[in-house]
Amino acid sequence: MRLILLIVLAFILQGFLSGLLGDTIPPPDLIYLATLLVVASLSPFIGLPLAFSIGLLQDLLSAGYPGLHAVGLLLAAYAYYRLSRLVHWDELAGQMVILGGSFVAKWLGIMLVALWLRLGQFNPLTLWSVMVPEMLLTLLIAPLAFWLYQQLYAGRSK
Repeated sequence: MRLILLIVLAFILQGFLSGLLGDTIPPPDLIYLATLLVVASLSPFIGLPLAFSIGLLQDLLSAGYPGLHAVGLLLAAYAYYRLSRLVHWDELAGQMVILGGSFVAKWLGIMLVALWLRLGQFNPLTLWSVMVPEMLLTLLIAPLAFWLYQQLYAGRSK
């Protein structure tokens, strides 16, 4: 139940931040962070389809192209599972490597679907102004979001 509540809260806060910041600054990707928190507590057999489902829900709620965020979050979850075997999640540097690698995998998945659908506006050369600030803001807010999640749910899971 708490995982569903976390996803719903991420969607609400993402919509609020998107409306608050407007077109000037891309907001941090809270849905991506919530998805990583959810898949971190599940096995890959459940986490990967769940990440795809969360991305598909994000595509449907944003009235975008179905599959962009679905494949993006799927590849981000896969990169999380892969990178968490290589570096330690408990260290800040390990968290940044895992988050950075999975964030790049998310955008790679979005670009692959955009290339497959032949969407010309998803050119990596023109999207740097969106990708880089979103990545930096997401990486800056991630330790606070993970700490807050641990404080809220660490005692309740026992």
